[in-house]
Amino acid sequence: MLIGWFKHLHQRYTDWCGDRDMELAIRKHLTANGFFGGTAKLRNVRLVAVQRPGWLQVFRFEAQVRVRPTDDYDDIADPEAEYQLVYGLVRDDIRRNVNSIRTFTREDQRKELFARWSKDLICLRGAHSLVT
Repeated sequence: MLIGWFKHLHQRYTDWCGDRDMELAIRKHLTANGFFGGTAKLRNVRLVAVQRPGWLQVFRFEAQVRVRPTDDYDDIADPEAEYQLVYGLVRDDIRRNVNSIRTFTREDQRKELFARWSKDLICLRGAHSLVT
């Protein structure tokens, strides 16, 4: 029982975003791109690249999202709801107060964008799976 509690606590820490403004921006982006962003389950939000002195940062994330139906009828209790795993990147430029968020259905698309966004930046340990 104690081991289960520690696993639960570890998972909560792993899925914790840590930046409320960025979490809201990601959810807003998901909502604007055909998903129910408010109910998305964000996972593995990690800083993966930074430019000294830290004004420019690149984060990675995954999200389990429910696809918004194309018709106007939004049934919350729809038993045939479609869920999708999306891969995303956030480029946060604090100097200019600009957040660029991109989401992809395939991980290789995210790797391609990460290669462009992280050019001349310091890649951190969390970026090991994004570097090709």
